[in-house]
Amino acid sequence: MALLLYNLLFPGLFLLYLPFYLVHLVRRGGLGWDFLQRLGFFSGATKTALRALRRPVWVHAVSVGETVAALSFVRRLQERHPGRPVVLSSTTTTGHDLAARKAPPGVICIYCPVDFWPVVRQTLALVRPSLLVIFEVEIWPTLIRTAAACGVPVALVNGRFSDRSASAYYRWRWFFAPLFRTFRVVCVQTPEDAERVRRLTGDAVTVAVCNTVKFDQVPDADGKDKSAALDGAFGPAPRLVFCAGSTHPGEEEMVLDALVALKPEFPALRLVLVPRHHERAPAVERILQERRISYRLLLAPAGAPAPAAPVDALLVNTTGELMNFYAACDVAYVGKSMAGNEGGHNIIEPAIFAKPVLHGTNMQNFRAVAAAFGRAQAAIALQAVGEFTPALRRLLADPDERRALGARARQVVDAGRGAIDRTLDLLEPHLGAP
Repeated sequence: MALLLYNLLFPGLFLLYLPFYLVHLVRRGGLGWDFLQRLGFFSGATKTALRALRRPVWVHAVSVGETVAALSFVRRLQERHPGRPVVLSSTTTTGHDLAARKAPPGVICIYCPVDFWPVVRQTLALVRPSLLVIFEVEIWPTLIRTAAACGVPVALVNGRFSDRSASAYYRWRWFFAPLFRTFRVVCVQTPEDAERVRRLTGDAVTVAVCNTVKFDQVPDADGKDKSAALDGAFGPAPRLVFCAGSTHPGEEEMVLDALVALKPEFPALRLVLVPRHHERAPAVERILQERRISYRLLLAPAGAPAPAAPVDALLVNTTGELMNFYAACDVAYVGKSMAGNEGGHNIIEPAIFAKPVLHGTNMQNFRAVAAAFGRAQAAIALQAVGEFTPALRRLLADPDERRALGARARQVVDAGRGAIDRTLDLLEPHLGAP
């Protein structure tokens, strides 16, 4: 009854939200005809490719961060099951673009259907999966319940439940408890996440703590990929590259003020600035211009003249580049954790390359990860904006401290690995024959 009511209300609510959604899509960019897959419209070529698959594993990730983790999961799945067909879906244009560019050969990338029964049923009939694997907590009731009703096992992996989401699920447990009990397996990151799931599922579902699969990410670059971009922006080495990644409003000002303050002390200092949402690049440009910092865009508009001389900052206005720049930097800052922002982003990414990492203490979405780095003294957690410039100055001035901090960060990554294999061990009984 709850699912029927949900589907009766869905069209009206979707139409009310549609104007805001379209504005968001246009701002973010990357729209193509493939986006109509969200409404169940697939090209003839895609239909043919999907119909040629025999019982694929359908892996769903929301956006860029989840897609990066899902790609590592898919690679390991195919190593353990060579030739196993996989369909990788995403919700956002940026996630879909990343999946299409980075997916292993033979993986078909699609958009996830909107959560309305006719569209979901049509997509399920086209994909015909042997198993549906949903990354993190992307709870689409119609997709989950319809897949299960069609005999498709559904698993939630790399699950993470924030304080807010856990409270909401429990408050509306009359709706969400039956939904969570639909899962065959729920793999979560921490014991706290497991406890929150069991409040909804009881003993009806296998719930396992597997750590975060983001420790198992396999980078596609070693930093050399961005040598040409850095040379083009900053001129030839030597240089001292600071990469501020996944930044949000308020953090760009903090980072750029630090650049202005420290550049006289460290003439070789150069900044790579990667906002979390590339469509914010014009707003970040205005901040750069207000501070009179010379810069260039990674992807310049067509016909725009290149700067005549090396610049101090490279503004990355594309998606899917951050890991490459972390690999190429000397010091990294990971955003959404300071200057009024909360939640945090993935500090594991620069640590994979043994880079010294700065981040704020507002790491609610990565609480266990931040705690692991804190226990090992493998990252510098900052309480206030006023601590940022002094901490960065200390790292820039001391190569030995940078190397030691980076080495400890990499040790934390190595110690945390294995989540994908633990997850796959639990999924094996539900894979079915290809």
